[in-house]
Amino acid sequence: MTAKGTIVVSGAPATGKSTVAAAVADNLGFPLLSLDMVKETLADVLGIKEEQEAWSYTLGDAAAEVVFRLNDMFPYAVVEGWWRGDRRKRAEEQFVGCVEIFCRCEPSLAERRMRARQGANRHLIHRDMVNPELVQEAARLAGTVLPLGVGAALIEVDTSSGIDWDWLCGAVRDALLTATRTGSRVP
Repeated sequence: MTAKGTIVVSGAPATGKSTVAAAVADNLGFPLLSLDMVKETLADVLGIKEEQEAWSYTLGDAAAEVVFRLNDMFPYAVVEGWWRGDRRKRAEEQFVGCVEIFCRCEPSLAERRMRARQGANRHLIHRDMVNPELVQEAARLAGTVLPLGVGAALIEVDTSSGIDWDWLCGAVRDALLTATRTGSRVP
């Protein structure tokens, strides 16, 4: 079941999803449901396990399920996360008819961003902190990950340079209004 006014923010790691989602949620006055925030909170409460990379996967999947279930409780929300593997399939089902913002950037920039956040108080539960070699995958992912393609509208944002926030928030508002008029699930 999909929350009716969901805006889902997707994209590869280090493409600017968290920044975009926070700004859009703030602009629209919608709650922000962030997969990373839930995952980090679960790690703070449950701890870091010896098999940390596998534990990171497990907590990430648990965090995604929490986000999906919370999404059902809100008439409007901005939902952000890295929808990979089985999470992607679940997200494609969960967010049918929603407005999607797909973040992209130059692949080399995604790799630089991922390297930079390793030394910037990033939570230790994230796989790139557990296994620094994963940083090398950032460029490949940024060049290959595709939008979820879930429905009402797809708004693509290149975060390689400055984002026109007025344009982006206006496009999201327009997409929500259009979806309302066409009978989509967005109110």
